[in-house]
Amino acid sequence: MTQQAYETPTRVLQYLEGGLSNGEVGVIVARTGVGKSALLVHLTLDAILRDLPVLHVTLRDTVDHVRSYYDEIFRAVAREGGGRDRSSALLAAERHRMIHSYRDRAFDVTQLRANIEMLKDIAHFEPRILAVDGLDALGFETHMAGLVELAKELGLRVWCTVKVKGDEKPLENELCHKCAKGLHLRPEGGSVRIRMYKNGEQQDLPIALDPNTMLVMGEGNGPNAQHHRPHPADCTLYSGGANGTESAFGELAERWGLHEVNFTFDGHKQGRTRGTYLLSPSELVAGDVSLVYVSRRLNRTYSEGSLIRKVLQTLWHMVSRSQQVFVVGAIQDDGTVVGGTGWSVELARMWNKELWVFDQEKNGWFFWNGEGWVSGTPTIHTVHFSGTGTRYLNEVGQAALNDLFQRSFSSLD
Repeated sequence: MTQQAYETPTRVLQYLEGGLSNGEVGVIVARTGVGKSALLVHLTLDAILRDLPVLHVTLRDTVDHVRSYYDEIFRAVAREGGGRDRSSALLAAERHRMIHSYRDRAFDVTQLRANIEMLKDIAHFEPRILAVDGLDALGFETHMAGLVELAKELGLRVWCTVKVKGDEKPLENELCHKCAKGLHLRPEGGSVRIRMYKNGEQQDLPIALDPNTMLVMGEGNGPNAQHHRPHPADCTLYSGGANGTESAFGELAERWGLHEVNFTFDGHKQGRTRGTYLLSPSELVAGDVSLVYVSRRLNRTYSEGSLIRKVLQTLWHMVSRSQQVFVVGAIQDDGTVVGGTGWSVELARMWNKELWVFDQEKNGWFFWNGEGWVSGTPTIHTVHFSGTGTRYLNEVGQAALNDLFQRSFSSLD
């Protein structure tokens, strides 16, 4: 398979006339799972490597999670030969970056201002770049005036990520036009495209980004497109550890040296416990959904019950963290997939994830192209992917998974 040259997405700064100026607020807008946080990390990393102090504020993650996310991006950039080597980049990050988390408390610009003053007085750390990750549209509207005032008063360049829903397309344009600079990310096949807003005008940039690392990639999407392939040590499988397909995915991930996260909840029996992640009640609620809606989407009936609801919530966490979704099951005449795992297929379709289903009855892989299922041959080419499917994995399905991992990782150093 042909390897493609990747580069960091800071090339977008050229189109933004170098990025933000002191006192300006910029926004990165997209739906869940498109790559807002990854692009934000690239922009702050660019500042860090130019010795500009960065304060990274997260509204939903822990400090350790954000730090590990920077490490992931460092690995991806270093592996592609971009910028400094990873060790010096990590050293620069620790010296020129602070991370604050508002995960367990309400975000407040007044409190943020006090924290910045404390960093200056006590830690002798004076940020020039402020990154605020995790706002939704309402939160941004609420805090925007305060952030603009803070940016102007302290001479900061402020980047914010804003999550919007799939039906809020007019809002995406409105949010971007309100800021000095705006970047609207939208999935397109197996890549992410950027619409730029500045000076009251908008422009579609002529670059495509990898949907996980946000590195600039070559053209080509679809069921048989060629892609850059990550090293297995950089990859993470998100699954549930149930017997059957999920356990098979996990065993292959361990065999090939991939990281593994298996989501579970109290009362759930796992067949595989490597990388177990116990979802808290509040985390489960994040993936809550109406069973009436699920029944309508899948053309079958699901009655109210704690177990099935928690299973569906767990699938939400698996798919939301992934850029590729692999499922083993059976595609029905209406295009849905048999069983509760069919909800992972519906989530992937709603969020425009790259979606593959291995149909054990038809003995073949099928790719969702946005309109229907087409046959193809998949490879794992993103560092975050999910694997799930039927508990009744047969020899044909097992062979398909073996071949998937062999095809994806066998020739890599």
